[in-house]
Amino acid sequence: MPVSTDDLKTARKLFEEGGWSSGDPYGPDQWFTEDAAMRDIVWHAEALKGHEEIRSFWARQKTGITLRVPVEELYAAEDHHGAAVLWMAYWQIMDDSEGPENKGEWRCTEGMSRLEFDDGGKVILEVDYWHGQQGICDSWVAHWNRRRAMSREELGATTGA
Repeated sequence: MPVSTDDLKTARKLFEEGGWSSGDPYGPDQWFTEDAAMRDIVWHAEALKGHEEIRSFWARQKTGITLRVPVEELYAAEDHHGAAVLWMAYWQIMDDSEGPENKGEWRCTEGMSRLEFDDGGKVILEVDYWHGQQGICDSWVAHWNRRRAMSREELGATTGA
C-alpha cells in the first residue's frame, strides 16, 4: 500500500506535535505500534524494540526534555508504505560539557528519518540518519526561522549555524 496523506501527517506529528519535541518520553508512543523498531546510526547501534525500549533510551538522554525536531520536508515512498522526513534537531546544553559559555545555548544538527507504516497508519520502523552538527545557537526558534527564510540554493550551501 502506498503512503497516504494521513501517514505524512503522522510523520510530522511524531517529530513535532506531542512526539519527539514534546519533552515527554511517553509522547512518541501514540504514533508507534507496540512492537515498533527504532534504529539511530549515531546514538545506538542495535535496534530498540517496542515502546518500553524506545522510551527508556530517550528518557536516559540528557537532551530528551529539551529536544526540538521541526520537520523541514517530507517525502513519500513511491511503491510502499513509507516516508522520509528531513529535520533539524535542537537540544539545549544543560551543563558545562561544551564550555560554561555554552550552557543554556542550543546545539543544532540536521538529519533525516526513514519511516515505515502499518496498514493502520502507525509507525512500525524509524531509522534515523544524522548529517552532522551545524553548531551552537542562542535560540532554536530564531535559527529555525532563518533556515525557513532561505532559498533552496542557500539552504543547500549551509554548513554552519
